[in-house]
Amino acid sequence: MRLSMVSRTSSPGERSLTKLVVGSRVFYPSHGVASVTGVEERTLGEGKQLFYVLEVGRVAKLLLPIGKVVPARLRHIVSAAKARELLQRVKVPPAPRAEAATDHAARKGRALAYAEALKSGSADRYTEVLNELLYRSLADKLSATEQQTLDTARGYFVGEIGAALKLTPAEVAADLLTVGG
Repeated sequence: MRLSMVSRTSSPGERSLTKLVVGSRVFYPSHGVASVTGVEERTLGEGKQLFYVLEVGRVAKLLLPIGKVVPARLRHIVSAAKARELLQRVKVPPAPRAEAATDHAARKGRALAYAEALKSGSADRYTEVLNELLYRSLADKLSATEQQTLDTARGYFVGEIGAALKLTPAEVAADLLTVGG
């Protein structure tokens, strides 16, 4: 079954989706880049429902109800031009924050901001998180939570930038190793 891909604007340079095309690649917040591999009908209770089949990586298969595309905040992957912009942006040191890095309230506030940025699914926002945590990791040891957040942001970045530029995740990750050096 082939369905049309219809977009709506979500943020500058990014378009979210209302319908998907089998064979396309999308960004799914909380999961990263996914491939739309098909449509399945499942019986739930006494009724039947259609689901998009999304493949994340090579091992995870997700079923998303067709009517839940908008609430799930799926969007097109960024364009190649936007991907190149983000790749350059992550290499520029972030502006220093005013609060002390060791202040508990400041760390908690940053953690909440990072979590919200990652949940938003915005490439601009997860790139900001990646940029800040990459540079902070060069100067300080990150907490376990910050390291996990860095790994998630890096995974989103590597997956989406790689998909947009037709590079392997390893190629994008290798380019990130030049940050700060």
